Amino acid sequence: MTYTITVVPASTQVGRETVRALLNDGSNSIVRGIYRDPTKAPPEFTASPNFTAVQGDVSASPLDFTGSDAVFYIPPPPFHSGDVDLIEFATNAANNIKDAIEKAGSVKRLLVFSAVGAENDHGIGILKINHISDKILQTAAPEVAIVRPGYFAENWAAAFETAKAEPPVLYSPMTPVGHKVPMVSLVDIRETCARILLDLANPLPRRTHAFELYGPRHYSTEDVREAVEEITGKKVGIVAIKVDQLAGFYAQEGPRAWCLRWWSSRLLGCRAGLWKASLAGMRIRFGAESSWLMRCDKSTRRDGCNGF
Repeated sequence: MTYTITVVPASTQVGRETVRALLNDGSNSIVRGIYRDPTKAPPEFTASPNFTAVQGDVSASPLDFTGSDAVFYIPPPPFHSGDVDLIEFATNAANNIKDAIEKAGSVKRLLVFSAVGAENDHGIGILKINHISDKILQTAAPEVAIVRPGYFAENWAAAFETAKAEPPVLYSPMTPVGHKVPMVSLVDIRETCARILLDLANPLPRRTHAFELYGPRHYSTEDVREAVEEITGKKVGIVAIKVDQLAGFYAQEGPRAWCLRWWSSRLLGCRAGLWKASLAGMRIRFGAESSWLMRCDKSTRRDGCNGF
């Protein structure tokens, strides 16, 4: 069956990748991507007859989900740097999503993108946005799925560049370097999200279904170094970034203030033990060859995921 799926905001990394997965799925579903500026929708999307870029701002304007069978909401950080009340921002944005779903009257399933650790109500910094969104939207549609991925494995991609230095090094914002955290590839995230949005014929295990998403094992900086060494054939040193150096570390890549706070919150959450292996519902586990680090180990076969 052909469905109409709305992704908001579609400009986010996960939103963009999920739109791509939906358009490439072969189900012929209609995909609506909501952007603050629709002209910024990727040409590869706008070239598809099944895609429509729609103007919308989760923080300011009414949203139109008319005709949508499923909605994927990726809570964005504040669009403007400076002093922003995170609680007010997250609450207004989530309520805009909730109101739009109610007005549409057609939405069967809402998928909310969250994060491991967002189930906690304190000590999570900017992840308050996810915590608040999860709470407000947990019953906003007949079915609500909340996906909480681990640390994006793609964040280690820069290691292959710094490994070219002399001496080869790997910069790690996670300390201690032997501490293991749940990780998952963006490839697996987008495929899982697309499948949840498309599989409307099969009901969720419960009306509000929250689950954590990560690979079959946790990884540490030392594990990442081992994978990089195997690929490059070089001995790689680790440069650990201290807590008070995180802002300067990420500023080198040019992110805005909120991005610095977001990454710092996630990493401090790892250090504080907020990323737990406990589940709020169920866990999606992947075959070993589907995790990014295992693909770095020169595996080419992908088993996909089981358990949903």
